[in-house]
Amino acid sequence: MGEAGESVRSELGIERIDESQNLDVLRTIAKEVRSILTPNETILYIAHQGWTVLGQKYDAVAATNNRMIIFQRHRFRGFDFQDFLWEDVANVEMRQDMLSSSLECVLTNGETYRTSNLVKDQARALYSICQQKEQEWRERRRVRKMEEERARAGGTQIALPTGGDAATAPAAEDPVAKLAKAKEMFELELISEAEYETLKAKILQEI
Repeated sequence: MGEAGESVRSELGIERIDESQNLDVLRTIAKEVRSILTPNETILYIAHQGWTVLGQKYDAVAATNNRMIIFQRHRFRGFDFQDFLWEDVANVEMRQDMLSSSLECVLTNGETYRTSNLVKDQARALYSICQQKEQEWRERRRVRKMEEERARAGGTQIALPTGGDAATAPAAEDPVAKLAKAKEMFELELISEAEYETLKAKILQEI
């Protein structure tokens, strides 16, 4: 789109626009989506429906840096929004038909939302963004789970008596159990191989 494309992106407040999008439809949808954006939230891309047998009723799906927004336009009355933070999106799937595509969003609570008859090129572009966000949040969840597991494991420190009767001192965790726990965390991919080897060496040194 060149300079004209930059001008349209600036006008609509969308980071990416391509030739497959109907600008008249996009202007209407972008205006409504912008009305519900939070501070520092930007629209990355909008995929809209093609012409439907019900007439010109364009539903759309927008991706922002914070969430996915489903825009449903009614034929005789207004529109509805449904939005999901990326952290609550478990999986996004795309299905391609002969002339169009559909996008299905599955949330972490099991709820499923589907938008059909999306323009194929737009559905692919949106799906790519969804995959990137999924990957980002999958890694964040992995790190969070790893930190929680480490907290439950109590770290790798072995409790040693600091004085007085050793019989009254807190019992140290069995090094064999600690090694087994470290190995289990590695097998569950909660820690990397390098982290596992470091933990193992530290536990062995403290025996």
